[in-house]
Amino acid sequence: MSLKTLKDYDVMGWRGEFYFKVDGPKTFKARWPDKGTIKLQKNQEFTSRADMSLWSQFKTVRVGKPAIEKIKVILRERDHMKKDQTIAEQEFEIKLPSKTQYVILQDEKENTKAKLRVQATRTRY
Repeated sequence: MSLKTLKDYDVMGWRGEFYFKVDGPKTFKARWPDKGTIKLQKNQEFTSRADMSLWSQFKTVRVGKPAIEKIKVILRERDHMKKDQTIAEQEFEIKLPSKTQYVILQDEKENTKAKLRVQATRTRY
């Protein structure tokens, strides 16, 4: 995952404070980072570690039956003076299992972009 912004979101012009929310099926929800935010100034980029993940889930799938998982990813900017602002929001349909794919989550004016890796692998237990 990488996140880059070309806009200055803070009122004082210091830095924007971003975080991701992921809404999955039923009661599965996640936030990344768990505590705090990703702090970026104008024209700055954040690149995550290789083992970082916004969402993970195990699902039992019967052989020969199609399985699709719907996940909504939301990028928000935190502001202490007002309510958190939703920068970008997109729903993904992931076919299980599928090859690794890269998707771009961006705002309408293309000022802030997040490049995400979607991976759904088959495992046996």
